[in-house]
Amino acid sequence: MKQNHTFLRDPVDTESRLQLRLPCTIHCPDQAFEVFTFNISYSGIGVELPAGASEEESYLPDTITIPDIGTFDVYVRWRRGQRIGCAFSAKRSARPVLDAYFKMTGTYPL
Repeated sequence: MKQNHTFLRDPVDTESRLQLRLPCTIHCPDQAFEVFTFNISYSGIGVELPAGASEEESYLPDTITIPDIGTFDVYVRWRRGQRIGCAFSAKRSARPVLDAYFKMTGTYPL
């Protein structure tokens, strides 16, 4: 059995994120929800669920659409309260879309 030595690992810096509050739609297998982003990076998107969303409800988006940016295939990395952290399924195809958006707005993840 492989031992878990996670407590021995050095802390890993996460990728820089841009605080970004934009309306977006998360597309789950059974339905879609209108939510807001709270940040974005080249690796993924953070979304804030509706105020009434309970912990028991299954919000597992497989795509996220952000108007004026694009639609991204994602998977859920974590959920804490009303927030979900989603990673891009295809970072390579997401990067040029994000580059174009960041260039247009003049803001970049720092």
